[in-house]
Amino acid sequence: MMILFGANDACLPGSDSGQHVPLEIYQNNLRRIIRHPSIQIQSPHLILVTPPPVNEYACEESDAAKGIVGTRRTAEHTMAYADACQRVGDDLGVTVIDLWSCCMRIAKHEPGQRLPGSKQVRRNGYLDEVLSDGLHLSPAGYRTLLELTMRHIQRVWPDQSPDALAYVHPPWPVAPKIESQDSEGP
Repeated sequence: MMILFGANDACLPGSDSGQHVPLEIYQNNLRRIIRHPSIQIQSPHLILVTPPPVNEYACEESDAAKGIVGTRRTAEHTMAYADACQRVGDDLGVTVIDLWSCCMRIAKHEPGQRLPGSKQVRRNGYLDEVLSDGLHLSPAGYRTLLELTMRHIQRVWPDQSPDALAYVHPPWPVAPKIESQDSEGP
């Protein structure tokens, strides 16, 4: 089971989106989901996914196209939510796929430097590629998430790799067929 929350929650406090969730509440929400009895009873393999980075340039453009003025998200504020997600996973012993850090590495972020996606640095082409509107993953962003997830599953739970799983139903060439006696139906 994958849990990927935080991109919308990391909206700046006081912004007009109404989506902001304070960091402590965000962390508690993740804990409550993971510890919820209906989750625990199933003993699933759990994976937390950090929220992806934010591209402030694209967010501003997307917001402006909707008539929204002002900054609603920043790269730095979103980083705090990615770090918080990682801490929850560490505290609860739940696997974390760090999508935020992976994207930062590919975007060539150097520790101690301003964050790619921030308007305090030049626009980053990689973030334009993986974030469709500066916030949500594009097909390329989902491809990155899929690759990270599959590597993790193959390394940690190889018996859950798609190639190792049996069919739930027979493959279509050998599945039972229903012969139609009346092609026009009832």
